[in-house]
Amino acid sequence: MSTLIEHRDSAATPTRARTERAEFHLYLFLLVQFACQSALMAERFAGNGRTALRVTAFASSLLMLILIPGRSAHAHPARLSALATLALMSLGLLHPTANHLSGIAHWVLNIAIWAPLFWIGRVSISSRTLGNTLLLLWLFNLAGSLVGVLQVYYPERFAPSAEFVRSISGTSADGLLIERADGKQVWRPFGLSDTPGGAAISGSFTVLMGAFLVLSKSGTALRMLAAAGIFAGGFCLYVCELRSLMVVTVVGVIVLIVLQLLQGRVTRTLAALLMLPIFVFVAFAWTRSVGTERIENRMRTLAEDSMATVYYKNRGHFVTYTITDELPKYPLGAGLGRYGMMYRYFGDKRSSNSSAMYVEVQITAWLYDGGLPLVLLAYFALVMAGYTTFRIAVSKRVSPLIADYASVITALNAGWIAATFSSALFEGPTGMVFWLLNGAVYSAASWDAARLTRQSPSHGSAEVKRGIRRQLLSETRPQTALSRTDKSSR
Repeated sequence: MSTLIEHRDSAATPTRARTERAEFHLYLFLLVQFACQSALMAERFAGNGRTALRVTAFASSLLMLILIPGRSAHAHPARLSALATLALMSLGLLHPTANHLSGIAHWVLNIAIWAPLFWIGRVSISSRTLGNTLLLLWLFNLAGSLVGVLQVYYPERFAPSAEFVRSISGTSADGLLIERADGKQVWRPFGLSDTPGGAAISGSFTVLMGAFLVLSKSGTALRMLAAAGIFAGGFCLYVCELRSLMVVTVVGVIVLIVLQLLQGRVTRTLAALLMLPIFVFVAFAWTRSVGTERIENRMRTLAEDSMATVYYKNRGHFVTYTITDELPKYPLGAGLGRYGMMYRYFGDKRSSNSSAMYVEVQITAWLYDGGLPLVLLAYFALVMAGYTTFRIAVSKRVSPLIADYASVITALNAGWIAATFSSALFEGPTGMVFWLLNGAVYSAASWDAARLTRQSPSHGSAEVKRGIRRQLLSETRPQTALSRTDKSSR
């Protein structure tokens, strides 16, 4: 997984010092995210301590943007649309019904969420750094899934107290209880989060990344751990009863399998098709042995109704309401700072013109922030990022290892973009991870494409950089000795 590919042209390869700096920045950022998220479930951080943890997580992204020196050696194709999205969002502060203090905080929050796309291009990302980044994310989410399993079996030891959960979730907390087969009621597993059901998010990532590792040429021990992670992640998905997230995970797995086929890996594709039903059956049987008929009945609706019907009943009606009811009222937005975490912390609750608004899905959030233009521009940036990573996954201009990493990130992208229609994904840390991974894989692929053309993207002219971008997204590879070596290794 973390093997560094040999580069034959050192002039077009990140130097050891640059790679070490890149690893330090990335790993520090990720460790801050992991520490802040895990600490949220500690009851000693109630009140202002929780606020400080959330601020620290997002502030770390802003610090990276400020403190990492230099300019981006290889700007991501989605960079301009991302800048335009943030600029358009800032105009929401001028809206007559904006809640100004919370609006400014909300805009800064969004800068922090989108910032990795800009600062990641300033560091030199090697294939090893990219692989280790994915590995760290997987290990954290694997830990979250395993903790989620323990929270179902041993809630007294591993789950937060009922008082703590009710202080966070309010009156809706009791609706997040599930009943085990022995009649005991427990909270939906938190994982390493402070939200009942949060383990399902870790479970989804663990399943997707685990499927990639099982199919890869990783060591036996790592593949066995990945298989165990798939079972734990599937268990959390089932127990948390989040059917929309389960559908999103299935979409990601299907994308991963299709990409294996497009890359010409027929054996991997067949192996995935054979193993997938086994993993699904075992995870469901495990959940059934622990849960009650209620969990089984909720999961059965996925088979009894079409995915579209299940989605609409659970989350789709929020999208429909946004389009049919809210869009005519707020075609140019409703003003910044009127929903979410920033309104709760900084909003002026006394203002009748900028009262609180309710957001369940991302399209609603962006509609309130900047109207239809912002919705279209933000989704264009997401699709551009996803398309770029997809082209890297099927490109013959990069090494097979980077193409592998791009394939699993593309699968994650498919799930995350789909999830914006069931949650406000880009209002939290997952949005930062999206931009971090897409920026990192593009940076690593740019260095790899530069290696093939014997050009350094950090020192080349603008024409050279544009040429590398065109070559990176090309579907054909020049017949050089190096390209023949890469082709044979594939």
